[in-house]
Amino acid sequence: ATAAQAVGVGRALLDRTVAYVKQRTQFGTPIGAFQTVKHRLADTLIALEFARPLVHGAALTLRPDDLAAAKAAAGEAAYTAARTALQLHGAIGYTAEFDLSLWLTKARALRTAWGTPGRCRAEVLAAF
Repeated sequence: ATAAQAVGVGRALLDRTVAYVKQRTQFGTPIGAFQTVKHRLADTLIALEFARPLVHGAALTLRPDDLAAAKAAAGEAAYTAARTALQLHGAIGYTAEFDLSLWLTKARALRTAWGTPGRCRAEVLAAF
């Protein structure tokens, strides 16, 4: 459940960030048109999409090593989405009146809930 929540939080952060970079302009151009911004968003989407099948597989098998792999991948993907969102939103991402701060807090908490990514990776390796 934690891994599935992490993927969902990561996707929500990505969706909000994509919407923001389409409307935020710099030098008369939406910042979403800049190559570096596109690459950051693409890297985030790739991380989330790689985590999704691990979460589905873990839900089917319920094997501890599958659960650990899903948790590690999903937690890291959500954290990547949080870092990307914060970077691309800039200072407004830190403000309490903008809902991004709630999503960031959730992503950070899910990353280490029920085991750090390092501990989850060790569990996967031990089962190998």
